[in-house]
Amino acid sequence: MPERSDSNDPLVPPDGVALITGASRGIGRAIALRLAADGRPLALLARTESALRNVAAEAEASGADAVPILCDVADPDQVAAAVARVRDRLGPIRIVVNNAGIFLDRPMQETRLEQWERVLRVNLTAPFLVTKAAWPDMTRAGGGVVVNIASKAAIQGYAGQSAYCAGKAGLLGWARALAIEGRPHNIRVHNICPGGVATEFIAGTPLAERLAGQVMLQPDDIAEAVRFCISQPRNVDLPDMVMARFC
Repeated sequence: MPERSDSNDPLVPPDGVALITGASRGIGRAIALRLAADGRPLALLARTESALRNVAAEAEASGADAVPILCDVADPDQVAAAVARVRDRLGPIRIVVNNAGIFLDRPMQETRLEQWERVLRVNLTAPFLVTKAAWPDMTRAGGGVVVNIASKAAIQGYAGQSAYCAGKAGLLGWARALAIEGRPHNIRVHNICPGGVATEFIAGTPLAERLAGQVMLQPDDIAEAVRFCISQPRNVDLPDMVMARFC
């Protein structure tokens, strides 16, 4: 078991490297800029080069060292190459923020197998790949933090979202087991489950039409929650945080 401490120091120091997936827009961008404001070194992973470079430039303007890396986090070879590049450029990874995800709003009977498998691969397998690749850095460094951006769909079913709900619920199950495995290594796991965030994530879907004009969470709200989790002292465990729209 890790040594217990009453210290108010966070588990990861301010210069500990944070890797953020899906960092080019929406929640990922907001997380990157929030952590950049603290001067934390950042590895930013996404698939859209122009948007990713823009976020990196914004982060560096805040005084942070930010490395943009094109990466499909559902591809194990690309993930391995990305993590190796982060180590080379910034040093060991101490924080992983599994934010990348895709949404599918389609009834189960209309969901094709390839759609189902893609949702699970991006929303569930990708966090496994990224965290597994970064895990040795955290264990060797004496600790780390994993933050998973899940969803209220992980704990509540929604019509038309069977694939999405399955992927996010699986993410929580995986993360809760991972938290137990991480304890001997001082690795803490947090799961943030927001519902109804104002991004382009659900654009063009029936859900977007239903939510139009309603009060929504903002990406900065999720970013602040991520920072809060990361900044908790060593003796605090905060496994799940559910964030709902106040309406």
